[in-house]
Amino acid sequence: MDLDGPLDFENEDPLVNPPPSIEKRKKVIGLDDLLSDFYKEKSKIIDKQNKKRKVSKVYDSDEDEHNQVAKLSDIVDNCQNQMNEIAGEEDNQDWGLSMFAHQTTLTHSLVIDFDSCCLLKEFMNNKSNAMVGLSVDEGTTFLEGLLVNGWLTRLILTCARVEKSICKWTLNILLYSSKEDLRSSACDFWCSILLSQNEVNGAHVVIGLLPNYQELKEALDSYGFRTNPSQDVELAEADSESRGPPQNIRAWLKFVTACCQVRCKNPIFSTSLIEQIAEIFILLLLDRSLLGLSLLLQECLVSVLGSFKEEEWVLSFKKIANSLASRVPQDMNCLRVVESVSGLDARSKHLRSSISKQMLVVLLDHNKDSDENLLSLLMSINVKEKSCNLFKTYISVVLAENWLFSSTLVEEKPVLRDMWAVFLRNCSCQISSTDLRSYASKVRAKAAYLLQGCNSN
Repeated sequence: MDLDGPLDFENEDPLVNPPPSIEKRKKVIGLDDLLSDFYKEKSKIIDKQNKKRKVSKVYDSDEDEHNQVAKLSDIVDNCQNQMNEIAGEEDNQDWGLSMFAHQTTLTHSLVIDFDSCCLLKEFMNNKSNAMVGLSVDEGTTFLEGLLVNGWLTRLILTCARVEKSICKWTLNILLYSSKEDLRSSACDFWCSILLSQNEVNGAHVVIGLLPNYQELKEALDSYGFRTNPSQDVELAEADSESRGPPQNIRAWLKFVTACCQVRCKNPIFSTSLIEQIAEIFILLLLDRSLLGLSLLLQECLVSVLGSFKEEEWVLSFKKIANSLASRVPQDMNCLRVVESVSGLDARSKHLRSSISKQMLVVLLDHNKDSDENLLSLLMSINVKEKSCNLFKTYISVVLAENWLFSSTLVEEKPVLRDMWAVFLRNCSCQISSTDLRSYASKVRAKAAYLLQGCNSN
């Protein structure tokens, strides 16, 4: 045992006895190792190039896809623009005429003439006026109060007489007053007096001054009524207050209708004047600003048509139809005219048929009066031709339908029904569902619908 030697645990200490160093051997690089490293580096370069090519291909494919989408979008936009143009052509075809221009300034007095008004004089001299204390200047206001409250109408119906000054004063209020309560009351006053003459057991009121057509026409002219309707809107820059429709037109319509209704006992208007009034009522239905009065206008028109005597009507309905056909444009407005004569009575149907035929004659420039020749002209329309005016054809279909079936013409001439069916078959079968011409779909659908009615009969 070596006492001087290191202890056992000291031998295990790496500081005392460090481990022997191991020399690293240098690796010998051979030719195979060099080749292997060369091919590895080359493969890395090739991989990088392939990745770049893939990225460029993806970018190119995205550009091609974007180009294709852009081209497709352009095609869709062009198709949409064409469809919008076609739809725009059809939407722009609408009815509506401007029947009123500038209104003229009021020149009629709405003040009662005291010197010629016996009713007012009698009241002024009556003892009851002592309590009221009514002066001459307040006479008009006093009568206006009686008129609005309905007492003037009751007084006149009780006395069964209305003097000239009252007639003139109330008529001016009806036609020219700007106050709604006054003109409405004046209209009710006149309608009550006029229609009382038609009552069997009612009191026959003696009217001191009957209205004449010239006064009514003068009032209508002051409203700005146009004898020849116009589609131009050249008055857009004008003051709206000076333009039609006038506020008195409702009272005018009711009053004129009441005058026509008493023709059987008091012929205020001649036959020719009644014809002019019927035309005016129909033309007013073409003004969109009077849409709120459509129902009133149609009711008035039925009353005016009923005021014709039977011997007058035989000739008058043709004159009305010819006049309207020459004054109304051959577009959607002529269809509006036909639709406006919507009464279910025999005369309304008769007039609707006559107007439709005359409109069709003017539209097709047809000179012969034969019904068969007119339908033959319709059958000769070749709807397959690109130059065919399908808008004109659509109007012809609607007009011909009202002409034939608003009267008993088809029942009297069965051959017309067969010719009508051939025309409808041509319109429905010779126009394809993919035809993009303006009004092609409308002509085809309308003809197909009407053809079903012909086949069912």
